[in-house]
Amino acid sequence: MTKLINRRQQIDNFATLALGLMVIFTFLAGVIFWIYTFTIYDNSDRVINQYVSYYQQSANDDSSDSTEADPTGKKAAKSVTMNHYPEEFRGNMLYFDDKGNQIESQVTSGSKNVLTRKFSLKFDKDDLGESPKTIHKNKTYLRIQAVKFKKGTVMVPGKNGVQSASYGYVFVDVTDTVVNLKKFQDVLIWSFIWAFIFALFFAYFVSRQSMKPILRAWQQQQDFVNNAAHELRTPMSVIQGKLETMLTKPTATVRDQSEAIILSLSEVRRLNSLTNNMLTLAKSGSNMTKIEKEKTDIKSFLMKVLSPYIEMGSLSDKKVTVDVNVPQEVAIDRKRIHQLMVLLMDNALKYSDDGDSVNVTAKVEKKRLVIAVADTGRGISAEAKKHIFDRFYREDKTGNRKTGGTGLGLSIADWIVQAHNGKIAVLDNKPKGTIFRVTLPL
Repeated sequence: MTKLINRRQQIDNFATLALGLMVIFTFLAGVIFWIYTFTIYDNSDRVINQYVSYYQQSANDDSSDSTEADPTGKKAAKSVTMNHYPEEFRGNMLYFDDKGNQIESQVTSGSKNVLTRKFSLKFDKDDLGESPKTIHKNKTYLRIQAVKFKKGTVMVPGKNGVQSASYGYVFVDVTDTVVNLKKFQDVLIWSFIWAFIFALFFAYFVSRQSMKPILRAWQQQQDFVNNAAHELRTPMSVIQGKLETMLTKPTATVRDQSEAIILSLSEVRRLNSLTNNMLTLAKSGSNMTKIEKEKTDIKSFLMKVLSPYIEMGSLSDKKVTVDVNVPQEVAIDRKRIHQLMVLLMDNALKYSDDGDSVNVTAKVEKKRLVIAVADTGRGISAEAKKHIFDRFYREDKTGNRKTGGTGLGLSIADWIVQAHNGKIAVLDNKPKGTIFRVTLPL
């Protein structure tokens, strides 16, 4: 089931990431190509607009002084010949009559713009008012723009003599520009293809990597549910068995059933502790619990927390000592650090024998508060140290109930330390025993 979920999720992640990268690359390629195209055509368009602006200016001048008196007293129309171009003009013109037929195949500005190839076009009135466009004619690419002439103002030589031009195309040869643009387009396409191939490998790698924490969390969840079900079932079975036994003896007194009642109450307390610990871990995993720090005198705080354990140790022939050397107040969550110390002290006393000792120290090292709980008890094996903070983990695989442990205490301790941005480590105590070392930033 886990492999199936892994495969499906990986495919979904891969497809989503690959599609996203393809959209991004396509958009970037389109923007780059559009900017490059606009840039390389800009010079040609400026040349074309140069003449269009010149003609419009000439037309305006003609409209203000379009006639002059002749000797007979009549007014003769003033015309513009094909040689009246601005000195800096570098374009070419094609002229058309009022029916859109080309008057001559090519007209140039004097001898400055002579093309060796002739062009034959039909004028399209829809081009009037439009921006310059590129056309392909006789293996040549032209950048053209349509203009309209006032009747009688532009006279050009045609097959039937000098004619009045009604329309015209201003054009510039952009063959080299288009060839370069196509080469750039090819380079851009191949670059996009190789980039997308690389993106596919990258998406595959990322999809595999992204599944690792998900699968780890999934496995942890499954383990937590399975272990929780096992831990809950055991005390419930004990309680159920004792109650059923008492039902078989309806005439027995409380004194007669005291052992069964005591054992049932013990399992109820254990069950209550287990559910509280599970609730704490559930809240920690969902970030529901917040750490509320406040300045604290560590010495008085620890002495207050540890005083019951000093008394408990003396009653069980175990020596508990406290050595605190913290000259400043430290910001901690008192409730959570209290819980941490209870967990560590319970663990130390639980796995220590009569005559053993537990030493608690607190000091400041390199701007960090270091709290160590060292016992001379049974110690922890090297293999167990790797899993000591895992949920429901107990080195005793038989699940010994004498210690009353559920395997959640050190998991909660680890969460409390991490919530304070600190670290907790388990070390060997010499010559025997275990040291839990907690480091918290000041």
